[in-house]
Amino acid sequence: MTDTYTGGDLWPDDAHVEERVRLDRDLLIASRTMGDDEARYLVDAYYIMQEDRKRTGNQVRSLGDEPHVVIQWLFEKNSTLEKQIAKALDQYTGAHMMGSWMRDIFGIGPVLSAGLLAHIYMGEWCFTCHAHSEAICASRQSNGKHKSPPHVYQPVRSCPTVGHIWQYGGIAGDGQHPWEKGQKRPFNAGFKTLLWKCGQSFMKFSNHPQCFYGHIYRQRKAYEVAGNEAGRFADQAAKALPRYSPTTEAHGHYSKGRLPPAHIDARARRYAVKIFLSHLHAEWYRRQFGEEPPVPFPIAHLGHAHYIPPPV
Repeated sequence: MTDTYTGGDLWPDDAHVEERVRLDRDLLIASRTMGDDEARYLVDAYYIMQEDRKRTGNQVRSLGDEPHVVIQWLFEKNSTLEKQIAKALDQYTGAHMMGSWMRDIFGIGPVLSAGLLAHIYMGEWCFTCHAHSEAICASRQSNGKHKSPPHVYQPVRSCPTVGHIWQYGGIAGDGQHPWEKGQKRPFNAGFKTLLWKCGQSFMKFSNHPQCFYGHIYRQRKAYEVAGNEAGRFADQAAKALPRYSPTTEAHGHYSKGRLPPAHIDARARRYAVKIFLSHLHAEWYRRQFGEEPPVPFPIAHLGHAHYIPPPV
């Protein structure tokens, strides 16, 4: 006997099934023991659902005073799921070694906190294959998918300086490894996106008295604007000029030896994020290894004497 549709409700019993989209207490408690891979997945899922919720909200508004009931239902369920994932990620960060520190940073919410903590590994790993243990190192060498050459497990500290985190996020500036054609990307695209979101948050809250890194952004932007007007970035403008069409607004700025306003703003946001990561690395290093972290490279080797202490 085959199932055939004869009209009416396709699944009549579903009418009596209560929909459950909220995390219960047990699931929230389980979120505290979530692995980094799971946390990264949920962070990605959160932002996907956020975009879906925005699109559905736009559709509801475009329909006027009487949106279709199904569209309204979808908008409400997307909003609920988005909030529930944020709750789960908040539990994950609360159980993390750096959770208390991250919660004191104005402008960095539970989702951004979870994404940052899940992407950064502070500990020891294999110098060659970055395996977190000798057993994983041996497994990677036996698994052809990883293409790991034969080697002896040699544990080293994963992030001895904040520069390693800057490199991983693609914001190391002049020290960033270039992405050559045909070569593996020298940074993590997902982590770089999270850092961009951090910069956007610091910018948006820069007028708030409690947003420490927002104030750093504003101070740095004033410094960058003054330097741009003085022509200190003329060499950088000359290098960027060939990449822009003469019809673009950016070309007009670069041709005059100046960086466009958007470029200046991005530099200021990136600077604030780098200071934030420097403070995060230093505190995490102390808690993980029980000792003071190495002096940042710009201060130790480039003669930068201006140290900005953390807010917490």
